[in-house]
Amino acid sequence: MGRLGRRSHLRNTPRPPAPESPAPARPAAAGARALRRPPAVTAGSLGIPQWTELIQEFPDYAQAYLERGILLYRTHRHENALFDFNQSLKFNPQDLKAFFWRGCTYLSMKRYREAVADFKKYIPHDRENAQACYNCACALVELKDLDGALGYLDKALERKSDLAAALVLRGELRVRRKEVDLALADLGAALELEPQNAEALAFRAQVHMARGNFGRAMEDLNASLAADPEAAAPYHVRGTISLKKQDYAAAIKDLEKALAVKPELAVDLRYAEAYLFRARAAAQGGTLDQAVQDFDRARALNPNIVPVAEQAGCLRRRGGQRLKADDVPGSIADFESALSLQPDVEDPLYAEAVYRRAVALAREGSHDPALADLDRIIAVTPDFKVDPVFGPSFGHRGRARVEAGKFDEAMEDLTRAISMMPSEAAHREARASCYYQKGEAERAAGDIETALKLQPDLEIDPELYLAFSDRAKSRLGQGDVLGSVADYETALAVHPEVKDDPDYARALLGRCEAYLQQKKPELALADLERAQSIQPGVVVSPHVAGAYCTRAQTRLGRGKTELAFKDLARALELDPKHADAYALRGALHRDRMDYADALADLQKALEADPARRAVLQPEIKKIQAMLA
Repeated sequence: MGRLGRRSHLRNTPRPPAPESPAPARPAAAGARALRRPPAVTAGSLGIPQWTELIQEFPDYAQAYLERGILLYRTHRHENALFDFNQSLKFNPQDLKAFFWRGCTYLSMKRYREAVADFKKYIPHDRENAQACYNCACALVELKDLDGALGYLDKALERKSDLAAALVLRGELRVRRKEVDLALADLGAALELEPQNAEALAFRAQVHMARGNFGRAMEDLNASLAADPEAAAPYHVRGTISLKKQDYAAAIKDLEKALAVKPELAVDLRYAEAYLFRARAAAQGGTLDQAVQDFDRARALNPNIVPVAEQAGCLRRRGGQRLKADDVPGSIADFESALSLQPDVEDPLYAEAVYRRAVALAREGSHDPALADLDRIIAVTPDFKVDPVFGPSFGHRGRARVEAGKFDEAMEDLTRAISMMPSEAAHREARASCYYQKGEAERAAGDIETALKLQPDLEIDPELYLAFSDRAKSRLGQGDVLGSVADYETALAVHPEVKDDPDYARALLGRCEAYLQQKKPELALADLERAQSIQPGVVVSPHVAGAYCTRAQTRLGRGKTELAFKDLARALELDPKHADAYALRGALHRDRMDYADALADLQKALEADPARRAVLQPEIKKIQAMLA
């Protein structure tokens, strides 16, 4: 048995302790303003403005703060009252009356722990004030200290045995503790004092119900409602008695009255039976609005009591009626509710209604609502064939989802848009953005390439060109050095900083090797030198010396002798035993009449390749003769 509702903690104005008469003021000597004392004033004889004037004249006048605080409390200005009681205690810490009134203020402000503290300071010094004990009990109830609350209620009733509010509260707490006989005695005593006490009647009804005396409970509930027609709980409890008698109409009538008074009321789960009974009757009679409403109420209270097929069938029936009446939104809502209950039961009318609206919305450019409807259809019929008319809608939503950072959903939309509109470059550019954000550089770069083929003047987000540098790394790892360099160069067109990427240097070295195999030494060395500009310490294979030697011969043919010398020097750095390089440089030294250098290079060429003796030895001898 739960509580029927929380009473106001201070049903009546608390009885204040007997006021203490202030000592009469002594006359002050002329000119001694600092020694003036406040006048003697009878408690309760002045209003707020007069007490305020006295406070302004005598800022430390404790009684003025106390009396003004009481008036503020009684007019529900609790924050202001609390300030005054604090000031009163500041100037007169021994004023017990201030503790009482501050406790009342804390109670009204729902600051229960502070209220209890103040009442406990006050109560031992005033053995007649039952109201203080009752108020302390109310605060303890809110703090869930029922034993403490009962103790203070006992004190209150010791001081004033006819305090009905204390009897009612103690009866309520005893109901909660299942002390049925004691609760009945307290509530009976309260009703002897106040026969029309609605709370006492309602709680006694609970006791009668606990004993199985439903007739007596009904009598008390009727009397309670007669005394207080605005109380929600008695209606609710009376309805549960009707439920026991299976008088569902009376039960629902009482419940609706209770909810009208208190919409947030926690409804007894047994009311689900009443709503289900009325829903079935309404459905059978064709009153589908009432039936749907009652099915919902029954399910909200007890989901297990309502047959799913029964409720879903009612919703589908009403959905069909609404569609015939051209209420497409209402029809769709009913079909969706039915599907939420029975996802495996499809209704062709649902798909028809939603699709009709979706197409119209797509054609008028209302893309989001159109796709919302289409998504509903696809949810019911996954293999539904989507008309290309939705292509712009998918593209619109896809781009919006890209902006919102919902890349997975955006890719799904944009892929559908591309399948319906394959020549629309903007959709591919948007999807490339999704791929790039998800780290799928190869797909991003592929979409950009296709988009630019479809629309060469398309403005691509510069950041997306970094996808090419990412794909370049992937291609390099796969051994596709030509593709890797091509991707780096595409990225370089927009992002010059890519040239400093060490992987770009690796890719260039890879292409250098490819060019060497293709007998394209000049292209190979161009890539090598670009790689060295990125990574000066790059390790170069000795077999590249042949390319330098070949390029030196080409440069000699173009009259670039000094550049040829540099190439030969580089070749010999890479391969100190490269006979061709020594032989060619020796011939150049000879032609320039640098015979000593020529002789040294030709001898090294012969040493590196003795098979050249027939060609080199005569030249060596001629140079030796000239030097002799």
